[in-house]
Parts: sequence; structure tokens; C-alpha cells
Amino acid sequence: MLTLHEGLILYHGSYARVEHIDLDRCAPGKDFGRGFYLTTDYEQARSFVALSIRKRKADTGEEVYGGYVSAFKVTAPHLLQFHAFEEADEDWLHFVAANRRNDLFPHVIARYAGFDVIAGKIANDQTARTLQLYVSEAFGEPGTEAADQLAAATLMPNRLSDQYCFRTPEAVRCLTFEGSDHYDG
Repeated sequence: MLTLHEGLILYHGSYARVEHIDLDRCAPGKDFGRGFYLTTDYEQARSFVALSIRKRKADTGEEVYGGYVSAFKVTAPHLLQFHAFEEADEDWLHFVAANRRNDLFPHVIARYAGFDVIAGKIANDQTARTLQLYVSEAFGEPGTEAADQLAAATLMPNRLSDQYCFRTPEAVRCLTFEGSDHYDG
């Protein structure tokens, strides 16, 4: 069960050490929208270091040598509006699809607009392909029963880790930097 509780430690993998979170630097179009993404799974965060290094080099041409897993502790979660998608189900699918393709399910985006933090399953490489097929209408029109069932059936066998998206300045203020581990790229 995904929770947001006092003292919860969450991890963020990046090419850079992140002590101070700047939501303006967070890209839109991610699973749960624009925000700062963390996970309870240290190894998952570590795996994102290499991805972050590759993306930084592709975006800037800059050679990056190594990266960091930064740890944050949650404080005062009672001040935040929190929603957790417990499964990669139809609600999760529609929300992720709507964030990846802004013309899909505007009512779903509106339903979750008031949440400071949204948590749920993370789309790994296999699920990312399924989601791309879903939003590109390869399974039929997104939102139809047939398309949803096919996408859900494809997603269910995957063991998905978690992600927490801190979407608002209020949410970010409830994260305390605990330190970083450096990894060679």
C-alpha cells in the first residue's frame, strides 16, 4: 500500500546532486504530470542515474561523468493532498495517458488537479511501450472498453515499482534533503 507518512524516505536518481528542488526545471509529459519524481526503491532511483546522464548529454551535448541518488525525508504530510493509485488499473492508465498526450481525458486531469502529491506504479520500459501503443490508438480509441481492456491485460503481468510525484511548492516544502550517494556513469 502506497502511503505518504512522516519520516518516509524517498530517492531521486539524476546526473546532478539535487539538494534544492526547482519545479520549474521539471518537464511536463511525465506519468503523473509535471513534478519532482521520487521512489521508495533505492535501486530504481539508481537505475535512473544512467538514464539521466544519457538524456543530459542528448539535450546539451555535455559530457557527464557520474550521477547521484539523493535521499529526501517526508515531513508534515498532513498538510498535503495525497492520492495513490494502488494498481496499474484503468484509472491509472487514463491518468498516465492524459499526462502523456494532453488531448486525452481532460476530465481525468481535472479530477486530480488538486493533489499536491500523486503516487502509483511507474511505467518501466515494457509498460512505456504499452502506454505508447495505447495513446497512439494501436489498441483502438483510448477510453473505449476494448482499448482499456487490452492495455490493462498487457500491463498486469509486469511487476511495477512505485513513483511519487511532488507537484506543488507546498509538496516540495515537505521534503527534507538527507544526502546523496555518487555513482560513476
